[in-house]
Amino acid sequence: MVKIDDVLQTIDNNQNLSLEIKENFKDLLIIYTHNTNNIDLETINTNIASLKMEVCSKYLIKEPLKYIEQDNTMYINTSEIEKDHDYRFLLMRQLMLMQTYKNDISKQRNSNFTPIYEGYASIGANLFVGNDSSNNLYEDEIITVNLLGQIVGIESIEELFVNNNSQLLVDNLSRSGNELDDIKSLTDIMNYNAAARDNSRGKSMLKEIQLKLINMFANKNDKTAADIENFRTLLYSNNSVFENEAHKYEDINQVYKIYDEITANIQLSNSSSSKVM
Repeated sequence: MVKIDDVLQTIDNNQNLSLEIKENFKDLLIIYTHNTNNIDLETINTNIASLKMEVCSKYLIKEPLKYIEQDNTMYINTSEIEKDHDYRFLLMRQLMLMQTYKNDISKQRNSNFTPIYEGYASIGANLFVGNDSSNNLYEDEIITVNLLGQIVGIESIEELFVNNNSQLLVDNLSRSGNELDDIKSLTDIMNYNAAARDNSRGKSMLKEIQLKLINMFANKNDKTAADIENFRTLLYSNNSVFENEAHKYEDINQVYKIYDEITANIQLSNSSSSKVM
């Protein structure tokens, strides 16, 4: 079994990384392991052994920092360097995401769940090291994962993230009164949304994603008043998806209205509730 000290030694032995980068990785890895026991150190150890850090243009990646499995390289987008990004937060995200790229062919990452991986890593990185930047490139994915966790349980999302195992998520989805098509429909629109934003084809589709999740939550059995309040709180926490004030997320008021109308008719506790179509 690979232990934290093994990975720290592997980082030290990697001749592709500068001393500064090595120290950053070791610091972040220690923070990560101190905050959770559910981490695939074996995969991180394998990938970080020959990891490279390289600068690139915006034509290779749109994000400021991104790990690409095929190259086993973490790329830094030079077009984003001068912008207000918290690279400690971004580096923690990528360190967490590295464990989702496994050599074991029986545990391959499912690309359909990419936005869920991205959202979970963003939540974890923010929890572990914070994010001092005013830019949050993953707002949609964070909101989606938080809301989905209220439906299927955050432990099922963690199982997907650490072990690439979606079975618990699917099982919990079924037990919560939803169908497999519900998660497929959700991931389809999430992936389209991420691709559209990445390629500047259009603005966020967060509203459509939220409405799907609201219906999935309404289908869940045995909801309590606290569940309903928690879900509403997680619908949004910041009234600006984009860094530009001109792109304020005005649709949130309509989303709240629809949610309140739907949940007003929900029977609480162990009472049965009708499936929302």
